[in-house]
Amino acid sequence: MNVVSRDIKNAFRSPMRSGAIILMLAISIGLILSMLVARTSVNSKIDEVKSKTGINITISPAGVMGFSGGGNALTSDQLATIVKTVHVASTSATLSDQMSTSDTNLTASLELGNFGARQMRFESASSATTNGGSTATSNATSADSIDTRPAPTPRTTVTGTTNPNSISTDGSDLTLTSGATIDGNSSALIALVGSDLVAKNNLTVGSTFTAYEKTITVKGIFKTGNKFQDSGIIMPLATAQTLTSQTGAVSSVTATVDSSDNVSAVITSLKTALSDKADITSQAEVAAASVSSLQSISSLALAGVIGATVAGAVIVLLAMVMIVRERRHKIGVIKAIGGTNRKVIGQFVTEALTLTVIGAIVGLALGVLVSGPMTNSLVSSSQSNTSYSTSTTRGGMGGEMARGFNRIGSNFTQVTSSITPQVFIIAIGITLVIAVIGSAVPAWFIARIRPAEVLRSE
Repeated sequence: MNVVSRDIKNAFRSPMRSGAIILMLAISIGLILSMLVARTSVNSKIDEVKSKTGINITISPAGVMGFSGGGNALTSDQLATIVKTVHVASTSATLSDQMSTSDTNLTASLELGNFGARQMRFESASSATTNGGSTATSNATSADSIDTRPAPTPRTTVTGTTNPNSISTDGSDLTLTSGATIDGNSSALIALVGSDLVAKNNLTVGSTFTAYEKTITVKGIFKTGNKFQDSGIIMPLATAQTLTSQTGAVSSVTATVDSSDNVSAVITSLKTALSDKADITSQAEVAAASVSSLQSISSLALAGVIGATVAGAVIVLLAMVMIVRERRHKIGVIKAIGGTNRKVIGQFVTEALTLTVIGAIVGLALGVLVSGPMTNSLVSSSQSNTSYSTSTTRGGMGGEMARGFNRIGSNFTQVTSSITPQVFIIAIGITLVIAVIGSAVPAWFIARIRPAEVLRSE
């Protein structure tokens, strides 16, 4: 015990030098801990992002876009295939239709602008031509003649869905201003009605209206902030299928994958299973952009850990080499009077461990204090770069893609530093590695010292 105490005291024979070594070690170890915390926190966020961002796949009938285009509705068998696909965690199926004044007693709340009126005139003209119109009639429905037709009557959009929350425009739960939500898997004659349509027709929760010659009860009133959505009606999918005489038909399916890592595999499986009967799209690029930015922070933190570890090992190494060179004569004398290499090396390893442990204690305390600001600094820096790169490409993007990039920003702001026991254990382990590496070369120098040469030279 006296030998160990003496070796520990030897580490402080030069207080100024020992203090400088401890300070440099403390900075290195503090940096190691803060970078480990940043890496652990960011990696946790990456796992969370992969389970929430870019995991939705939209499957729609081939050639269909909204209420336009060709193609046949998806069938119940195709929906079952989607549900059974490996890595698909959940699905939301919808069927959309538009009610005219002959289908309902409701007055549509969505006023047609120039664009909407033109589209409906064109559809009416095309329908008339398709249903037996002559070539002359077809020629009469040119762009100019279509615009001179009387303005068509606005329609009310009906959406049958297994998940009413999927109608929300921002990905959150559907906001109800009154009433209660509906079970999308039921077949009851019930509906959620948009706030604009409610105001237009003086409806309240419990009111009824007719649709497709059936009486429908208003169970709730919703508001999304989107005028098109707030002018529509949401029903259970089975109810909408029955009312529109489209049993088993589905116009769109949103499949939620268990992780963004599996999106590509699910898309491949669905394309094989559904062949050319469906169009499949996803937001995988949004998830990739979000995760890529976070992975850059993780890689930077790992580089910081490696760099700080190397710096700490070099500090101990150089300090011990300097000490060994200063005490070369004493080492020779000890070995000349019977001291073994193991005993001499043990003395210097104890000194190195003493300096390293004290540096580690100070460094770990420093790391606890700076880990939070260090993580925030790394995240803020990467967020600024990402914001610049995305802002230059937003001009022509649709609302859904813009929401995707907004989620990237939220991913950054939600990264919080967390110090776990595992991180502390890793930091302590790295500290021991620094001490071992820093002592290895001096031990080799000690073993090569020959007493006779040292005494002769002195």
